[in-house]
Amino acid sequence: MFVPYLSVRRQRMRVGEPFFAPLRAVLQVERVLGFDVAGKCCRPVSIAARANHLMSQPRSLSALLPFAAATLLGAFLVFQVQPIISKAVLPWFGGSPAVWTTCMLFFQVLLFGGYLYAHFLSRTFTPRVQGLIHASLLILAVILLPINPTGEWKPLGDEQPVLHLLGLLAVHVGLPYFVLSSTGPLVQAWLSYRKQDDSVYRLYALSNVGSLAALLTYPFLVEPVLGVSDQSRIWSVMFCAFALLQAVLVFGLFRMGDVRPAAGPGESTVSADPPPTWKRRAAWLLLPAFASLMLLAVTNHISQEVAVIPFLWVLPLSFYLISFIVSFDKPAWYQPKIYAMAAILVVALVSVLSLRPTLGTLLFQGAGYLVLLFLVCMLCHGEVARLKPSSRYLTQYYVLLSAGGALGGLCVGLVCPLVFSSYIEMPIGLATTTMMAFMLFMGHRSWRNGRFEFARVRGITLAGGVLSAAMLFVVEYRDASDDIATNRNFFGVLRIIHRGDRISMVHGQTVHGCQYQSAPRQPTTYYTHNSGIGRTLAAKGKQGRLDVGAVGLGCGVLAVYGRPADTIDYIEINPAVIDLARRHFSYLDDSAAEINMLQGDGRLVLQRRPERLYDVLVLDAFSSDAIPAHLLTLESVELYRERLKPGGVLAFHVSNNYLDLTPIVHRLTDRLGLYSRRVATRQDDAIHSTAAVWVIAAEDESFFDDASFADALRPAPAEVQQAPLWTDQYHDLLSALRAF
Repeated sequence: MFVPYLSVRRQRMRVGEPFFAPLRAVLQVERVLGFDVAGKCCRPVSIAARANHLMSQPRSLSALLPFAAATLLGAFLVFQVQPIISKAVLPWFGGSPAVWTTCMLFFQVLLFGGYLYAHFLSRTFTPRVQGLIHASLLILAVILLPINPTGEWKPLGDEQPVLHLLGLLAVHVGLPYFVLSSTGPLVQAWLSYRKQDDSVYRLYALSNVGSLAALLTYPFLVEPVLGVSDQSRIWSVMFCAFALLQAVLVFGLFRMGDVRPAAGPGESTVSADPPPTWKRRAAWLLLPAFASLMLLAVTNHISQEVAVIPFLWVLPLSFYLISFIVSFDKPAWYQPKIYAMAAILVVALVSVLSLRPTLGTLLFQGAGYLVLLFLVCMLCHGEVARLKPSSRYLTQYYVLLSAGGALGGLCVGLVCPLVFSSYIEMPIGLATTTMMAFMLFMGHRSWRNGRFEFARVRGITLAGGVLSAAMLFVVEYRDASDDIATNRNFFGVLRIIHRGDRISMVHGQTVHGCQYQSAPRQPTTYYTHNSGIGRTLAAKGKQGRLDVGAVGLGCGVLAVYGRPADTIDYIEINPAVIDLARRHFSYLDDSAAEINMLQGDGRLVLQRRPERLYDVLVLDAFSSDAIPAHLLTLESVELYRERLKPGGVLAFHVSNNYLDLTPIVHRLTDRLGLYSRRVATRQDDAIHSTAAVWVIAAEDESFFDDASFADALRPAPAEVQQAPLWTDQYHDLLSALRAF
């Protein structure tokens, strides 16, 4: 009789509570006996079960430390390996932005597999069997280290790049990443054996902190200091430390024996939570899927417009992870109406800026897309966190979240390139964001985080869908009358535009040559007679026939300079460029020179043909906004020099909207004992030329005594010495960004 009385009295003891501290022991006995703090009898359970439940609770912070440390280190390694392996294989695939997108697709799908494995393991086996299975996978993953890919996996040029890259990743990093990806839900499930409340979700926020730390340290601490091979070795050592840390947790599972807790992993013996509805499960899947789609769409957009560098990969992913941290660790910060209203305004802003893409507006547009990504992720992840279940359904919840992330990655990485001829995922994202933000704004009554009422927006959902479809139609087919051909593949979107007398090849925002029907054999754009390459070919041509190599085809304007005795070897990695250049331009067919077409990455093709030497080797792969940095390293320029005949010349086309590559080239050529000059020309509509910058490098300085190089600029000694020296192990594109 006195135990319930004390329970009621405890509600009145908040003032002067220390005086009644001895009564806490009585209250502890009360919970063991099966009474709640209001004095009402709970569902009958055995005293032994109650005692076992209490004894299994962590008694101090030190008991939680292994769980937190494993979660933090595992998440750090998961997101540190992504830029490491991506940068290692980027040179093998021409520096395409699709390398990062494909890697993200691989990691998202494998993350889903890891979460599914954690769900199956914790729901099917006893703790001891779980420990045995997971320990076996850890040992096997350690045996497969290190993760750095071997040279046997370098593509030959005729492979399907997406499948080849996915196979490479699966062999070299598949199992270690799979084990790491299961860490979050698996460790939380193991912790729920001891601590059966929603506080285990704090570990999810902690895992995102570790992921964010990995992303932010890579471009600022890891990449500038360590080479790619050193990064791989250090990561492998840290993985071994992670395996030892998980061994501590596995040992704890062995101590639990072969009997599973009565209610199952993560289920409280006093919990009777109903299973989540299919609508809630659909939200767990679709909201993360849309956030993942926007993450990859924004990353694609920024990489295409600026450069393919890890910094611009990790920046959107950092915003993505921050939204997870805020949503799960500080749910009170999620204010749906505020975020929804801000998202609508930012969509309007980036849409207006995209109408006239100048250098300044592109920078603001890029910042706007990053802000929009954060807002979208906050809306998606905030709603998902608001709808999270009790720890009883923890692993199921994480499986659906990871499945949503993989679904978004599959849409951008596989479906969109097969179905669409342009980067339509960004317009899809903008239209869907507008509709979703409007629904959330109207569906929440309160300005603070509250319950979403779908009934309030059911009537306008159909109208919003029709409006979004109309927006997509306008964006996809605007200016379609000027496009006579489009092609989207692993290397990007190519468009053939016919306007008036001119036919142009456009990749993103960059024109890769054009031809005028009224003057089909006249060199245009940055290949005119007064350009750096025009002067070089004229000067070298005085010495007799020429063997010319060109890394980068464009529409084939260089072929205009070919004479009957000359040969021109084109090296082009994108098969679509070769096809469109032959079908829509006549430069290749009209050339008097012998034209040879070689498909593959420039460095790999040159490495496989040591017998082929050139009088002039043209490097025209840097005019796009996303440049292949591996073609501008010390090792690559050494290779180019080895492929020159005595007295041969290198010609680098370094025109670029955002990167000043001239000092980089001067430093590289100076290091190899070559003499270089900068040749810049302005736009001249009379001869169909565009502004262009070429750096010409020769073994003999007397080559520049030719009158055509009278205005060529010699590099200043300070410019050469202050420029960074790029190598295969270290090349930081941030160091080449122009000052705006």
